Amino acid sequence: MEKRALLAVIISLIILVIWQEYFAPRPPETGKEKTMPEKAPAKEELSKGTPLAEKKPETVPVTPTPAPREIKVQPGRDITVETPLYAAVFDTRGARLKSWKVKKYLDKIGEGAKPMDLATEALSGGYPFGLEIAEANFPFSPDSLFQVNVHTLKLGSDKSKGDLLFTWNSPDGLRLTQQMIFYADSYRIDIHLQMANFSSRSLEGRPLLAWAGKIFTTPGSGGMACFPGSGSAGPSVPPFTALIKKDLQEIEINNLKPEKRFSKNVQWGGFQDIYFLAALIPKKSEGTELVLKKVSDTGGDLRMGGPKASLDPGTQFSQSYTMYLGPKDLDILKAFGEDLDRALDFGWFDVVAKPMLYALKFFNHYTGNYGLAIIILTVIIKILFWWPTHISYKSMKEMKKIQPEMTKLREKFKDDREKLNKEVMELYRRYKINPMSGCLPIAIQIPIFFALYKVLLYSIEIRHAPFYWWIQDLSAQDPYYISPILMGVSMFIQQWLTPTTGDPTQAKMMLIMPVIFTFMFLTFPTGLVLYWLFNNLLSIGQQIYINKQAG
Repeated sequence: MEKRALLAVIISLIILVIWQEYFAPRPPETGKEKTMPEKAPAKEELSKGTPLAEKKPETVPVTPTPAPREIKVQPGRDITVETPLYAAVFDTRGARLKSWKVKKYLDKIGEGAKPMDLATEALSGGYPFGLEIAEANFPFSPDSLFQVNVHTLKLGSDKSKGDLLFTWNSPDGLRLTQQMIFYADSYRIDIHLQMANFSSRSLEGRPLLAWAGKIFTTPGSGGMACFPGSGSAGPSVPPFTALIKKDLQEIEINNLKPEKRFSKNVQWGGFQDIYFLAALIPKKSEGTELVLKKVSDTGGDLRMGGPKASLDPGTQFSQSYTMYLGPKDLDILKAFGEDLDRALDFGWFDVVAKPMLYALKFFNHYTGNYGLAIIILTVIIKILFWWPTHISYKSMKEMKKIQPEMTKLREKFKDDREKLNKEVMELYRRYKINPMSGCLPIAIQIPIFFALYKVLLYSIEIRHAPFYWWIQDLSAQDPYYISPILMGVSMFIQQWLTPTTGDPTQAKMMLIMPVIFTFMFLTFPTGLVLYWLFNNLLSIGQQIYINKQAG
């Protein structure tokens, strides 16, 4: 019975296979089964179809259009803008910035020097600025080709201005325009974005302005950023900077993890290095979002955008920004407004450093030499601290007089530290000596020293500023180490003339200080060495005067 049932099942399967193979009707071919494209219909067959004008469009819901997997990049055309301050090149492919050469700031000193290119050399690795559309329900690529109103824009030396109008029309009926207004006497660019819907359906998108920046480092610099165009290693600055609710933010790329967003009270945001700044300023802070993103250990992206645009048919949407792309010159930033001068930040010593920078600029206006301006500032500082220094030197001479008694007290109370301190203080009171007065002038001058150090390192006004003879850049180290050695000699003479307290430990320390300072100053900016050298020379003169007065 079981054998018969098994045989019946096998015969049934064979009959089913034969039926499916030879007698069952064929199903229509599906798209997956096609291995070759369908043959195009003949012209006669096309003419029999329904005319295009008679076709009624289907009503479909508005859904985001997915971006194509592969974008065909078409070559663009260079558009040039030239003013007395800079020469810029834009690409019609994406309306991107291709080059921005600042004419007054060269990459190095001497033969072969050329203007710094902020688009490829100082602030970015190339093609840093561009326009993006996020959250769009229509296809848009940063590589889209734009039409432009002119191919060359040249502005004279007066207060003239001109504009570039980049226009892109999508197949969906959207017109995107980016108007950029340039000024002959400023590093300012006014940017007006507009989206206009000429289609029969709703379109959405959020325009964003983007800047891609890069941190430049040099081998052997210990990981510190290189002075752009100085040819020497120097201090780095946080690449991202922003003013949020009047609070300056300076952010390192490694602290983003991987991005940071500011959605309220965005006044401006930018990418910087030691000497230059690219900053975007929204026309309206409300609704503006700033996104800082880490791309690699040496580069990051900055994006700024307003609210998302939802356009019904026949409507338009616009946003406006201002862009600054130029030097971190205190006067230029101050005149620009928008609190952009906050970008030049000297840290804790800012309150001292900026007045000193203003003073140096004032003296340079009349001398034409920042080295002479530093010397004049040194003399003024010395005059201001003449009296505290005078008191300090007098106190040292009085300390020297009581050294024999001090030695006796140390021998007498060598096993009783508490009693020794009490007797020493009594000795000071008897001779009316303030032991701290000897340290007062040095303590007061420490903020001034560090403030001037910051000014000479971070102020573009001092960059490539020559003095005389072999000193051609006050912001760089002395190439022949002559000024640090002279400074060390002057410091040794000053120590030799200054009264010592008789303390062996202090005497040894004072003897070795000129050597330590000389080695420290070998790599310091020459302008700072110049300040310390002339400060020592003035101190030597003051010490000689005090010694003569004391008889």
